[in-house]
Amino acid sequence: MDRHQRYDAAGAFCVVWGLYGFGLLGIEMVERLMELEGKECRLLRFLTACGTGYRILVVECCEYLPRLRQMFPQAELWCAVADREKADALAAEENMPGGAGGQGLNVHWVFADYLSEQLPLEKEFFDYILAEEGLSQAGNPQDIASGLGLYLKPTGYLLLSFANIRYWHVLENLMEGHFYHVCSRAFARDEFVKLMAASFYKDVQFLPAEGRRPPEGLVARLEAGGFQNIDNDLLMEAWLVQAAKATPEIMELKRMYTSAVRQRLAVLLRRLEYGIRLDGEGRDNLSLLGQLCREHFIFPAYLAAFIKEMTVHTNSLLWSLSDWQTSPGSEQREFWDELLLEMQDVYLDRQDFQVVAAWQQGCSEPLPPEPEPAGYGVAVQPGTRIAFITCVNKPELYAEALLYMKELRLPPGMEAEFISVTGAKSMCSGYNQGMARTSAAYKVYVHQDTLLVNKNFVFDLLQIFAADDVGILGVIGARMLPASGVWWDAMRTYGKVLHACEPECVVETACMEPAGDWLEVEALDGLLLATAVDVPWREDLFDGWHFYDVSMCKEMQRRGYKAVVPRQDSFWCIHCPKEKPLAAEYKTYQRRFLREYGHELEPEI
Repeated sequence: MDRHQRYDAAGAFCVVWGLYGFGLLGIEMVERLMELEGKECRLLRFLTACGTGYRILVVECCEYLPRLRQMFPQAELWCAVADREKADALAAEENMPGGAGGQGLNVHWVFADYLSEQLPLEKEFFDYILAEEGLSQAGNPQDIASGLGLYLKPTGYLLLSFANIRYWHVLENLMEGHFYHVCSRAFARDEFVKLMAASFYKDVQFLPAEGRRPPEGLVARLEAGGFQNIDNDLLMEAWLVQAAKATPEIMELKRMYTSAVRQRLAVLLRRLEYGIRLDGEGRDNLSLLGQLCREHFIFPAYLAAFIKEMTVHTNSLLWSLSDWQTSPGSEQREFWDELLLEMQDVYLDRQDFQVVAAWQQGCSEPLPPEPEPAGYGVAVQPGTRIAFITCVNKPELYAEALLYMKELRLPPGMEAEFISVTGAKSMCSGYNQGMARTSAAYKVYVHQDTLLVNKNFVFDLLQIFAADDVGILGVIGARMLPASGVWWDAMRTYGKVLHACEPECVVETACMEPAGDWLEVEALDGLLLATAVDVPWREDLFDGWHFYDVSMCKEMQRRGYKAVVPRQDSFWCIHCPKEKPLAAEYKTYQRRFLREYGHELEPEI
């Protein structure tokens, strides 16, 4: 039996008999068996022993528990296993001499199959989750990876491993006509990075797990055949993975203050960046920011780092903050001076460094004048109305979005109304209710967590709706829907939107841009949909919260109207959702969509 075979035998032993072995043989015997079989707790290479009271979840790979208890004597250890019978056998032995309890493991047991059901655990609870080969048996690895992430703290880490499909032995077997991963998944490293990004992990680090030495000359032949061997990838039997939900820079910001303080800080800075001087109660946002910094001892270096990560328009924000420069209180002026110094340090790698340096030297350029609205020449009859319709179940989100909507400029003679629908059974039902409550010529259906930051939005909208047969507009979508009906799976996607899924940063989601003022597409995302004609939302089919948007685009097209994406010189809106896996019912509505509209699709892929 060679080393590769011994590894497989040890893996089979630990997965099939791990819990039972712990209970009947005791920890020392299990560790001895692991040593004899060559099984390593490889993911521990990411960890350093300490006395910190971490919360650690082990998923199925129970062989890690003794080592983790040795490394982290103060930690809370949890273990999720699918096989209740074997777990019960171990639990019964915990108080026996030599059993798991006798060795002081003190493990909290959870009996659930993580591949088919949600774990009955508190969300955002764990510092580390260890799942050796945790995605190898997953039918949809993205669902499992993102699902496990729900249980991680914002500063937590998911530790995984995966079989490397580019390992020389796998490729050799393929050349001989064999593929031994039919019942399990193997990944390439680059593919795994994309998978983790789609599962909401922002930082992914790898450690190699080298396999057997290849036959003489095999790697050279593979390289000659076009297989690149970057970082000796062809020699790695597996890769070990540490994935975090935030980049290291964002992680440091998260560690300093509570989530509530960081959220409040982001809200106030964003209002100032986009020129919203007063909150809904008429209070000055700059004064509120100063008060927040004083109350929670937010120091200039932290604020500078925070601004760098979550601000798009640095100069605009600095203009809003510049009142501190002439503040009658010396404390405020000193804070401003120190903030600029700190911003110079953190902006060294950014183009905005020159902007900060100019402010530091007292010679900053004034903000450019607001451009004339593109749709200013469009004739609007007096009394023409535009309605902003939102389904609301979180009033605090809607209150923030409303601040931005009320700042939008309107052509002379146009009126705006703001309609919130609460208690809606579905998005289609809520939008139909909103439509029935207004006779406005133009309607904007907007999510409660979407901030409209283009103050000329209404002018731009009218300019596009002046074109023939434009019925619905969105900020991002697909030129042609794929066979799946999922717009982001399309070959050609257009438009852009800023995403602020966590308070400490903003991410640009930018697809292709239309060559002209707008481009006709087949599908739009529902975060913002503006209409110039009234078409009923299909609540008879879509009685939930998915595919209502793509359905409306198809309904418009059935009636001869175009769905379009505009060219955005700067981002029109910021979407602030909480990242989470797709709901289980998503596929139900996907099937309904395809039954109703599938025969109308002409997919490019």
